[in-house]
Amino acid sequence: MGELLLEEFIARAKKGTYASDDGVQKNPRLEGSKELTYRAGIYFYRDIYFGSRFFNGIETVYINGKPTWGMTYSGGITDPDMDEGKVYDFLKKCLYLVDEEAPFRGPKSFSDNDFYYTNQFQGEIDHFMGYETIEIDETTVYELHYSGGTLYP
Repeated sequence: MGELLLEEFIARAKKGTYASDDGVQKNPRLEGSKELTYRAGIYFYRDIYFGSRFFNGIETVYINGKPTWGMTYSGGITDPDMDEGKVYDFLKKCLYLVDEEAPFRGPKSFSDNDFYYTNQFQGEIDHFMGYETIEIDETTVYELHYSGGTLYP
């Protein structure tokens, strides 16, 4: 069995951290942040973010200790009356469905009861940008913008 492809590793790391509530570091590197990590073979993934209801963060993949790929993101709950727990529980379901061919966030769309998730993006693993939303009864209650790609020396 050979080494994982970058896209496979990113999808596994995302499933193995925020989407499954695993990989949380007890002593994050940056004060006030949450830090999630995942390791497999030559790959290491780190996701550091700040905030909760509204948040921003950065994901970095290291190959043999060298930062090689990254993504920044910013977003959160847009409806002040929305239950944060319900929205983020649904978001975790969506992010667990990350696709290895486009391992940026969740699938292009997903629905469960009254919740509807969409993920629109352009580009490839080397250079991409996207926008995801969660709606309830056709009202947007969450949105997030993201972008990233391969890091060149």
